Amino acid sequence: MSIVDPHATLLKLLGQATHAFERELNRELQAALRDDLRPAHYAVFRYLAPEGSRISAMAQEAGMTQQSMGELVAHMERCGYVERKVDPSDRRARLVVVTREGQAALGVAAERITRIERTLMASLGERGLDELRESLGRVREALSEEG
Repeated sequence: MSIVDPHATLLKLLGQATHAFERELNRELQAALRDDLRPAHYAVFRYLAPEGSRISAMAQEAGMTQQSMGELVAHMERCGYVERKVDPSDRRARLVVVTREGQAALGVAAERITRIERTLMASLGERGLDELRESLGRVREALSEEG
């Protein structure tokens, strides 16, 4: 069992935890899907609203440039996971929406995320995982109040 560096910032620990989770998810998805998704592409799914989203909104939410998000979307579009459609509220704009293949990939990802969470539960215990989930939610709320 590893010992956490007591001098590590919460930001560093959260980043390391996110990286480890995404690395494991990517390993799982590589085994189940084509070899065309990388952790960077998860930002598209993570910030994509169920009804579709504009690239500008997704980029802002992800904290990246529109150009960077556009490149990720273009890759995912070439792979068949998303497509761009006319935004019915502004016909000049485009919405990124999930395709059937994208829905299937999201289903596989959800199953793999559940598997990873079970692994975490085996390590942290059910109570520990519940406390982690609650604490992370409270962190978001506390920082949103200050912002």
